[in-house]
Amino acid sequence: MNILISNDDGIYAKGIKVLVDNLKKKGHSVYVVAPLEEQSGTGHGVTLHTPLRVSKAYRDDGFFGYSVNGKPADCVKVACNYIYKDVEFDFLIAGINRGANLGTDLFYSGTFSAAAEGALLGLRSIAISLTDPNDDPYYETAAKFMVDYLEKIEDVEFPRDSLININVPNLDWEHIKGYKYSVQGDRRFKDSLVERVDTQGNSYYWLGGKADDTDELEYSDLNVIKEKYISVTPVKLSFTCEQFKKILEENDN
Repeated sequence: MNILISNDDGIYAKGIKVLVDNLKKKGHSVYVVAPLEEQSGTGHGVTLHTPLRVSKAYRDDGFFGYSVNGKPADCVKVACNYIYKDVEFDFLIAGINRGANLGTDLFYSGTFSAAAEGALLGLRSIAISLTDPNDDPYYETAAKFMVDYLEKIEDVEFPRDSLININVPNLDWEHIKGYKYSVQGDRRFKDSLVERVDTQGNSYYWLGGKADDTDELEYSDLNVIKEKYISVTPVKLSFTCEQFKKILEENDN
């Protein structure tokens, strides 16, 4: 299959290299277009006020792919509309991301946004992330699942503007219980803002926060991960709330 690969950790991140290597071993044709530098937390932003520059990137003394000095969504646009405009892709995969993309993370994640951009362009798109990575992240576990799962969904037609968000526990393959289809959970971050003062006496701020890892939904992506299963969440990009729409319509009557 022809597979387009991007991420938000940057083209020289370990996760994307492991994914690419495993897909190639399986015989897939892999095309990489990823950010030149890390773009974590940039969401679905695009670059409008500075030019995008494309460069060849090399790893292990060989051509690896193309880097773009922009955001993940920029990379997918450039790949589909310019670099590989004549390639018919079977899938777009964004990842392997270093860190979970659960619950409300999807609004901020550059990895998810790369996959979302692919979905908007009509590609069957998947975002894959490794949760809670430590100094020894198990990227091979996530890559093995991705390669195997592609065979299961090779002939599945994705609904319009829909994609799959996958989260893999940071465990050795032998400790993974399997995978479950899940729903986007309610995992949120409790924001914190640290104020500091520079040498000129001007205030500046560091934005941080800690995830509130509680979720009452039985099959939420978070709770599936906690049970040591891989979480596979189908996501639709339509923001229309039919329930709220109905309330507003009834209020007019």
